[in-house]
Amino acid sequence: MLGQGMSAAQPSTAGAAAVHPIVPHVRPCIGASDRERIVGLASKILLADPQICATKLFGPRVEAGLSDGPTLHIHDTGRRSVDGLVFGREHRALLLAKDGDVIAMSRPPVRAFQDHCRDDLGLGGPSVFVPGGTDRPMALSLRCASDSDVVARLSGIARAHGHLNVAPYIATGRVWALAGLVAQESGARLHVAGPPAGLCRRVNNKIWFARQASELLGRDAVPHTRSARGWAVLAHTVRRCARQYPSVGIKLPSESGASGNFVVDSEVVRRLPSLRAVDLELRRLLRHLGWDHPFPMLVSVWEESVIVTPSVQLWIPLRGRGEPIVEGVFEQRVTPEVGKFVGCAPSSLSQDLTERLASEAAMLGALFQELGYFGRCSLDSILVGDDLSSAEVHWIECNGRWGGTSIPMTLANRLVGDWTRRPFVVIGNVRGEAASTLKEIREAASSAIFDRARGTGVVFLSPAPAETGTGIDIMAVGASLKDANRVASEAIDTISRIGAERRH
Repeated sequence: MLGQGMSAAQPSTAGAAAVHPIVPHVRPCIGASDRERIVGLASKILLADPQICATKLFGPRVEAGLSDGPTLHIHDTGRRSVDGLVFGREHRALLLAKDGDVIAMSRPPVRAFQDHCRDDLGLGGPSVFVPGGTDRPMALSLRCASDSDVVARLSGIARAHGHLNVAPYIATGRVWALAGLVAQESGARLHVAGPPAGLCRRVNNKIWFARQASELLGRDAVPHTRSARGWAVLAHTVRRCARQYPSVGIKLPSESGASGNFVVDSEVVRRLPSLRAVDLELRRLLRHLGWDHPFPMLVSVWEESVIVTPSVQLWIPLRGRGEPIVEGVFEQRVTPEVGKFVGCAPSSLSQDLTERLASEAAMLGALFQELGYFGRCSLDSILVGDDLSSAEVHWIECNGRWGGTSIPMTLANRLVGDWTRRPFVVIGNVRGEAASTLKEIREAASSAIFDRARGTGVVFLSPAPAETGTGIDIMAVGASLKDANRVASEAIDTISRIGAERRH
């Protein structure tokens, strides 16, 4: 059943609503028999992996959850090196933060982006700090934990308020360790807005996810998938898959989206004379990508008859605090070659398909919740077939973290109260003049920038090419989906004209 425009201050979402607006939209009902299967599978998983949700390592004052009060936002992607793309994505923490919050970044933020968030969008003025340790590549959370001044500052905030939230991009062990250190130093309680680190690793692992989705929803719920833990098994699995399908996908199980995808033309594999030749060719191809020690890997059919790639956005409360909340079903825009995310828009699927996707996603979310999951989660699928009326639903990936759809969706809720009132589209990596700064783009597009009184316009989701070395990400909010697409198109034209005018 669709539930449009429900209040964000539901009892089950009260803790989260203190930090992020949570607006349910599709209300799937998990039946008694489904609930029994979910509990049974969770028990089976916990029996085989009892430490999957353990947090004792980080101390007694650290737990999953959210409470009212100050929040440390840390969009640590887990990468040791910080390139322009990662630096640009760190700015997305500004889209989720508010007055009184603090944000950790690898280097000082782009001033024009701060101005955009504070002045154009009215999101407040959180404090931004840069930890030391810039002399060598290091994960941002580890840099924070290694900087005594940062630890002292965070401990002081936690001590003054009696608690502190840590809202990460992804709840890695390093993030939990930072929370544990601050809790130890301050004596205060720390809440991590994410799942326990072990569970976080599992849900983001494509092999683990495919196994549980198949067990819970049936074998046909995932593409034909196998895992490989060595070169010989990889060669054999790819060769066998290539005999049946036009293309084979090879994936790094813990990488998100296209960053861990490689597609092999089956005809190339079929022409190789022996299994040994397949082995050598795969080693050559994957090492060219820098995948020298890639195992375990996931091998699956690379579906070519994909009609649409829906993504279901969930908020998962603590166990016992309510069912997983479906905040929206979106259609992702991806490149067909490797499935790289390039944008999203609200789904235009039928109510029946929308409710089916929401129901299956909620069941998976309930399984994760039963294991101890908390926080943001999105589930990606593909609809495969000749037309939507007979399409198969295949679940391909869980993003147990924030992402390119959930951040704009939550931001839209902050700006207009409920994103369905003012639909939005996201366009990633808009290419303009490589030397363009966000200040220049913001000035050129001043008349199109989001207007809080109207509730429509363009929102910048990242700095510009000159600051990151990549294109700029934008969100266009409109009175309707058609209007949002028009706003996006005009913004892209404006960004492109900056380079043309400079050349002339």
